[in-house]
Amino acid sequence: MDFKVKFEKKIKGNYVMKNIRKYTAMSLLVMIFVSCNDDDFLDLTPQQSIADVNFLKSMSDFNAALIGMYDALQSSNWYGRYMLLVPDVMGEDVKQNASANRAKEWAEFVGSPQDFIPENFWFNMYQGINMANAVLNSDFEPAAASVVDFNQLKGEAYAMRGLAYFDLVRLFGQHYTFTGDASHPGVPIVLEFDVTAKPARNSVAQVYTQIISDFNSAVSNMSKDVGPGRFTKESVQALLSRVYLYQENWSKADEMASAVINSGKFTLATSTEYPTMFLDGKSSESILEIQFSVADGLGSNHVGAMYKVTGYGDYLPSKDFMDLYAAGDVRGTMFLTDANLSGAYCCDRVDKWPSEGGANGTDNISVTRLSELYLNRAEARAQTGNDAGAQADLNLIRKRGLSTATDITLTGNELLAEVLVERRRELSFEGHRIFDISRYKGNVNRGTDQCTSTTCLETYPNNRYILPIPIEEMDVNENMVQNPGY
Repeated sequence: MDFKVKFEKKIKGNYVMKNIRKYTAMSLLVMIFVSCNDDDFLDLTPQQSIADVNFLKSMSDFNAALIGMYDALQSSNWYGRYMLLVPDVMGEDVKQNASANRAKEWAEFVGSPQDFIPENFWFNMYQGINMANAVLNSDFEPAAASVVDFNQLKGEAYAMRGLAYFDLVRLFGQHYTFTGDASHPGVPIVLEFDVTAKPARNSVAQVYTQIISDFNSAVSNMSKDVGPGRFTKESVQALLSRVYLYQENWSKADEMASAVINSGKFTLATSTEYPTMFLDGKSSESILEIQFSVADGLGSNHVGAMYKVTGYGDYLPSKDFMDLYAAGDVRGTMFLTDANLSGAYCCDRVDKWPSEGGANGTDNISVTRLSELYLNRAEARAQTGNDAGAQADLNLIRKRGLSTATDITLTGNELLAEVLVERRRELSFEGHRIFDISRYKGNVNRGTDQCTSTTCLETYPNNRYILPIPIEEMDVNENMVQNPGY
């Protein structure tokens, strides 16, 4: 998307109800466009103005607000970098390079409420929620000819809010089954503008209820095929599959994954297409991806720079992780051997986002793709005793990676374990790892021979599998409760 204006600021104060809303009101939501034609949507140029539901008076205003929402997702403090980086550096598939400093606190499990990463997550995600709320709380009545477009737009706003809450509750709240009824603290649910409010944290169960409600509302409103760069009915169903998976609602996870798979709108990228599908973007299996162009690329702030030798190169794939790939697996082409790495840092680099030169930082970033849906369904089926169905989905992904791979015939717990290993192979460095470890109540075990962190073993349960509530929020909101251990 050609988002010409970037809005990445750190605002001190009450991020949930005060400063996020104030900042959004000053600079994000209502932007003036020269056109709202669907064909020109991604080429529109936003301008700063005032954000308030009272200023959403036309379809052009609402399209401007929608662009602002996608711009928030692009931020390096959301899907542009840290939403992928942090959950992975907290796992065991990544090791630190000698020069690592970005997100190092979280890789070493020593972060604090004063650190900028949780602060910026909190700000950007509630910023997205506030933008969505402004759209959803408007009493605008579109002309008859614009009803379908307006409903699509409302659906995308519901989807934005649902995704923001899902990401917030994953980052700042323990996984759904941490307590038997998910009554442990999640994040505040904010659905209306009230600059004076100081909301308390809702339970994880309540936040998940809101997420599912928002995603279902999104599906019921959306009917247009707007492509993988925007929310669609299918992308929301894909996200619902993940939500239900985390909730251990296996039948619904299977149902939502099947709905997307059976839609016929997506096919797995071939083994030939796979190595460059993140660089090229919009692959046949892309369901929702954050799109970047030369005009709005993040450059060194893109997640790819965290891994590339020509970027910061802070993080490397661990040896144990690389050993998961058999010789000839096409997914192994996403990694490059670096002869300059030696000792514990030897020998590979992640090259999943390889853009360089004037196009540096323009690789599209996958939020969800068809491969994940097959793996979600395989996991759900393995959990419910449908071994044959799980085997079929698992083998499809395995053989796309390596055509000569033998069929998996495992059953029961051994089959489930293999599905989880395949998630590591297929979805590596896309921001899944610590969440998968947490929901299976596992340890982060980096071994000893190639552990380059000050922390080589973290055991479950663990206060530091999640982030702290930012100090700025704690300082201004007496109703906010900090996460244990911080």
